[in-house]
Amino acid sequence: MSNASRLGRTALGLAKGCHPGPVAVVTTASIGLARVFGGQRREALRVGAAVLAGQLAIGWQNDWIDAERDRLAARSDKPISSDLVGRGTVGTAAVLAAAVCVPASAALGRRGALAHLVAVASAVSYNAGLKRTVLSILTYGVSFGLLPVVAHDASPREDTTPGWAIAAGALLGMAAHLLNVLPDRDADRDMGVLGVPQRLSPDVSLTLATVLLLGASGSIAFGAGGLSRRTVGTFGASCAVSGATLLAGRRAGGRMPFRLLLVNVLVQIALVSRTRRSDARSHSGPPARRPICAAGRNATWS
Repeated sequence: MSNASRLGRTALGLAKGCHPGPVAVVTTASIGLARVFGGQRREALRVGAAVLAGQLAIGWQNDWIDAERDRLAARSDKPISSDLVGRGTVGTAAVLAAAVCVPASAALGRRGALAHLVAVASAVSYNAGLKRTVLSILTYGVSFGLLPVVAHDASPREDTTPGWAIAAGALLGMAAHLLNVLPDRDADRDMGVLGVPQRLSPDVSLTLATVLLLGASGSIAFGAGGLSRRTVGTFGASCAVSGATLLAGRRAGGRMPFRLLLVNVLVQIALVSRTRRSDARSHSGPPARRPICAAGRNATWS
């Protein structure tokens, strides 16, 4: 095999091993949240860079740790177990991404950096062993609940992150955990991985994920816009998206519920953005009109 072919296989293996779908969605969501909270483009891109580095480190660490388990389970979709890339290469990539994550997080300011590093540490602890315990779902709640804090605090401001955003992030994260594990539930149980989803039946996991998604929808709709006719409509739209996600996912099976949830996350961000823009327009009111004198010329204010 030529050097170019080997390099191409390694690049492809690293791309697959980083869990590209979640990486892309979480990074995009973080940038979107930063903009929703009023961050400038440069600040939003800083958030995206830090989150991207953290997500890459987490994804590669996950595959590095699970390499032997994936081989035993004959996971052909995993690049290490399918010999697309070496375990050592993936481990090195994880370390390098973590090394980039630290200064990238520091660029977000003290509060933003602290929130992001705690979120990454929570995810790393899940990979390292908490996935096997009843604390598995809490790590997702912590990591995703802190994502709005990272996006909010990356811009210089005195106010704190809205509670509704933290609650929505945590609820979405826990729902993601329940749906992500479903396809591997039985294999995980055989290997002694007994996190929360592995202890529940698939139907209970889907039902609980539904409740969590509806809770996130309520937090987003009423938290971002208060109680009004418009926010009730937003809540209805959000619930419809969540319901369609889980219904389609239940019928399709496999990893489809989790993939549709990732799409749901981006839709929820768009709903928040629309609600916030509508509120800003309603609070600003119509532009003031200057009085016009009888002769048609603008009058001067005394």
